[in-house]
Amino acid sequence: MTMDNCAALIIQDQKYCYFRKAVHFWAQQALLPAVVAVGVVGNMLSVVVLTREPMKSSTSTYLTALAVSDLFYLLFVFTISFENYPWIVEADYYIYWKWYPYGLWLTDAASNTSVLLTVSFTVERYIAVCHPLRGRMLCTESRAKRVILIVALFCIACTATTPYEWHIAINAATGKFQKSSTELGRNDIYKKAYNWFCIVTFICVPLLVLAVLNWFLINAVNQSRRNRTRLTCQGNMVWNRQRQENKMTMTLIAVVIMFCVCQTPTAVMMLTASVYEPPEKTPAYYVNRGLHTIFNFLMVVNAASNFMLYCAMSRKYRRTLMITFMPFLAARHARNATLRSSVSYPRTGTIVRRNTEVTQMTDITGVPSAAAAAGKRELLVRSGTGHGRHANNNNKLTATAVL
Repeated sequence: MTMDNCAALIIQDQKYCYFRKAVHFWAQQALLPAVVAVGVVGNMLSVVVLTREPMKSSTSTYLTALAVSDLFYLLFVFTISFENYPWIVEADYYIYWKWYPYGLWLTDAASNTSVLLTVSFTVERYIAVCHPLRGRMLCTESRAKRVILIVALFCIACTATTPYEWHIAINAATGKFQKSSTELGRNDIYKKAYNWFCIVTFICVPLLVLAVLNWFLINAVNQSRRNRTRLTCQGNMVWNRQRQENKMTMTLIAVVIMFCVCQTPTAVMMLTASVYEPPEKTPAYYVNRGLHTIFNFLMVVNAASNFMLYCAMSRKYRRTLMITFMPFLAARHARNATLRSSVSYPRTGTIVRRNTEVTQMTDITGVPSAAAAAGKRELLVRSGTGHGRHANNNNKLTATAVL
């Protein structure tokens, strides 16, 4: 190899090394604190809103637990990220390095708990939507709390060996803290068995279950929308209840899609690492470490984004959030909505039952107005007892009322 080729390889290695350092700086030092701050605030708001009385349900119980899990994950990730700053290795930060192995453990436990909780509420939503009769018995708040407790304990137990993989000590030559792998952390059999267990339990199986169940849920929502006309003819109350179920299902589908988008790259990276690990200080090594940093940052984004999805897709969540934290704005919004409904142009809805046609006035929410309901009751009585000209013309009665 000539000197020119050696110089070219050195320059190439330096470019990949710079790529890794740039990614490391932007993802771990520049953007991570901002995303964590947004996520911590958002998850705390979600816990408060989802535990309010109007929001209570088995699904809200799962989402509350997910918000708590994501909150702990963000806090633990933020503390672990201090290792990226050069000043943290000084001997003065003894407490931090004693905490570090346990921080890794709790970070992994919180991340895995979020994964299994996402699977849990997807299964619960699938039962409630696709098997509603069973859902009334199985989808309860007490059962949801038991599942959450089992999931949390399982994830903590599965990652309990993490602190024993690392050894933290002060380097006698430099007087600074230095971390290294213990015998357990260097054991090839343990590493392969643990990695494959995590890949199967917390990556492959959850992603497969989420993909299959969400396919069924999306089909169920589409089928419900195709049946909208029939449900409307049966009554606005039936359709409104079904529409609320569809909105909740679509919100959870959005949460799962966001989860899959952010978690799949890390899953692929872990699968690749279990088969091939590039040698250190090579271009492949630098690229691998850079991508690993980016994909870990996507997991942080996922933990911080659920609050925004709830606000964007759930009107009930937005209303409860406004009533809880901004009651004066909620009251003003209610007055404006009432004013708009009082001056809006009346709309008529026709309900056909056998040979009787009744035209009723409804407000903007699809609920019959009081005058229309009274007129409808009077006309129905007349249609059942009328004679002469009322009995003729096939009992066609028309009732109109002004909002």
